[in-house]
Amino acid sequence: MKIEAEGFQVAYRIELGKATAFLVVHAAPYGRSFGGIRLRKYVSDDAALEDAKQLATAMTRKVLLAGISAGGAKTVIRVPAEGWSSEARDAGMRKLGEFIQGLEGLYYCGADLGFTGADEASMRMTCSFVAPRSVGPWTARSVLIAMRAVCDPESVAVQGLGVVGGHVATDLIDKGARVVGADLDGAAEAAVPGLITVPPDAIYETECDVFSPCATGGVLNAETIDRLRCRVVCGGANNPLAGPDDGERLRQRGILYVPSVLANAGAVIKGASDALGESEAIDERMRGIAERVKDVLAISEREGRSPHLVSHDLADHLLVLAFER
Repeated sequence: MKIEAEGFQVAYRIELGKATAFLVVHAAPYGRSFGGIRLRKYVSDDAALEDAKQLATAMTRKVLLAGISAGGAKTVIRVPAEGWSSEARDAGMRKLGEFIQGLEGLYYCGADLGFTGADEASMRMTCSFVAPRSVGPWTARSVLIAMRAVCDPESVAVQGLGVVGGHVATDLIDKGARVVGADLDGAAEAAVPGLITVPPDAIYETECDVFSPCATGGVLNAETIDRLRCRVVCGGANNPLAGPDDGERLRQRGILYVPSVLANAGAVIKGASDALGESEAIDERMRGIAERVKDVLAISEREGRSPHLVSHDLADHLLVLAFER
């Protein structure tokens, strides 16, 4: 059913058996939006909806800054605390796919945290607006492009070693960097040869050139920022800053922050470009990440504002222009 979400184009609550999905379209200039599907055991419906709203807003900014004629959306699924059986999950994902299909192209979805290959297969039974999970490693590519736009890192601390963080760590190790990593899943750590591992909480205090958050968002706050021992923050996590003041906290500490809406744009560049029949633009859009990062950081330095706020202002201006066309 449609629910109220002030400041957003449209939002829905979809019951998937014991699970509940919140689908939020922040904005859809040109009549379309892009954004992934995230599955987590949220503590409440309000927490799930708030996450969907924040992620959808970030997606709009990410899409527009990447030069794609569309807006952003997000679906989060509140998985039952007691678990979700494979049969129930299959049925739930088919139902979600059917709902998205009914939006007739308003929302193109893809993979996010917790979304599996089985989920994709289930959704494809009822929905044609699903990007393949294979676009995931493109996020790692964009992180590396953004990182190398500001430095040639000799040491990097990677938080989270899944599809994105694992690829980031592997590439850096192959290029000769010293990489320290942490993940709650020991198997993910073991899958990266040459990785130096530390306990998850110790990753913040790792001395390095770059701290690369590649797991969940909201990890950088007053407490964790004070513990960082890096020169740059650049990673694949969505919304790694816990609040709007944390970008300024990083700036005050002299830590260069590469906004997540630039650093992790690779997957949406690949997925959206293919979906819109613009595959020939993928390479140019990926290369453009480095220039956008440099532009945002130059404005930040000139105006004495955090790159986080600068990137938001630039994207929000692009959104106004998009709706005026």
